[in-house]
Amino acid sequence: MPKTLVEMAADIVAAQASHISMSSDEINDTLNKLFITLRDIKNEENRISNSFDVINKVKVNDNPKASIQKDKVVCLECGKEFKQISRSHLKIHNLTPKEYKKKHGFSLKQALSSKCLTAKRRKLAKEKQLGNKLAEYRMKRAAEKGQNLSV
Repeated sequence: MPKTLVEMAADIVAAQASHISMSSDEINDTLNKLFITLRDIKNEENRISNSFDVINKVKVNDNPKASIQKDKVVCLECGKEFKQISRSHLKIHNLTPKEYKKKHGFSLKQALSSKCLTAKRRKLAKEKQLGNKLAEYRMKRAAEKGQNLSV
């Protein structure tokens, strides 16, 4: 569990007091000033984070395809971020991947995963020559069906 602001301020002042002799009044004043400073920094950090969230939501809502980003995918239903939007997550919204894609204007072939994850999968498939293996399998299957029909 992360430390509270009071705990962080106390740790910092304790570290400072161990190296510099400080009176109890100086420790008290330093602790109060440090706590206020840490609180202000935390509030500013939250404000900036919230403004980025609003900006990202506006971009995603204007162009649903912007929800598929380099390192994440934003669910257009709830705004949560994932590496990949799974079927189980879409069940929460009573949608299948096909319905989700149609609702938000995605191609049915569009992967609901981040661009980085899609690129990794593509590279792995090429290394294992899965495209060639699939083509061979389909040709073999078509030939077997053709033989069965001619018998």
